[in-house]
Amino acid sequence: MSEAVLRTEAVSKSFGGLHAVKSVTLDFFTGQVDVVIGPNGAGKTTLINLLSGDLPPSSGRIAYRGQDITAMPPHRISQLGLGRSYQRTNIFPEFTCYRNVWLAAQSRMRSSMRFFRPASARKDVAARADRAIELAGLTKRAHDVAANVSHGEQRQLEVAMLLATEPEVLLLDEPLAGMGPEETENIIQLIHTLKATHCVVLIEHDMDAVFAVADQLTVMVNGEVLATGAPDQIRANETVREAYLGDETI
Repeated sequence: MSEAVLRTEAVSKSFGGLHAVKSVTLDFFTGQVDVVIGPNGAGKTTLINLLSGDLPPSSGRIAYRGQDITAMPPHRISQLGLGRSYQRTNIFPEFTCYRNVWLAAQSRMRSSMRFFRPASARKDVAARADRAIELAGLTKRAHDVAANVSHGEQRQLEVAMLLATEPEVLLLDEPLAGMGPEETENIIQLIHTLKATHCVVLIEHDMDAVFAVADQLTVMVNGEVLATGAPDQIRANETVREAYLGDETI
């Protein structure tokens, strides 16, 4: 197998006496969708926050392509090529969908001394925005005000904004939350498309979607990794069934 794009080594995070993440060691690869599952309070979102730099680890190490990013601030980690979405939709509701995505693409512009060049003249930014809008399945909604589209479409918009920054690693925190069946299927197909060229790390509670999209599953309980493996291995793991999945889920 190729070298891991993103790696955690005995990463832990404590909040006083609460151990939210306990000595987690995981490898994430391009060409693979890694889904982290577990009950509420398992430490899933805390783990994503550690990977994105939104939280500093209490101990352990995080590396991106061999580079130690453990102590880096979120904006530097983002600039390196790690992008993330959040549980709560994070958009500019008063702008059109296209303007939201265009602003995300513009954030990757290199600064220059050409202060009076209009930003709208940047064809490279427009091309990134157009591509992201199309990939996320929002072409028909591009010029609608973001506040006026459905919640599911707003989630798609957030994914489009993420794609417009052209990250190599996609950290997706419940991207299917609030989506209808058709929107869910669109995003699942998008994730399948993106994994060929991206490292995808996903948190999701929709178990049908999880088993439809995952190449590798990691189950967390009480901040610890209970099991990691292919979906069929996780389905058959008695410890996982007892602790989380249950017979009715699988």
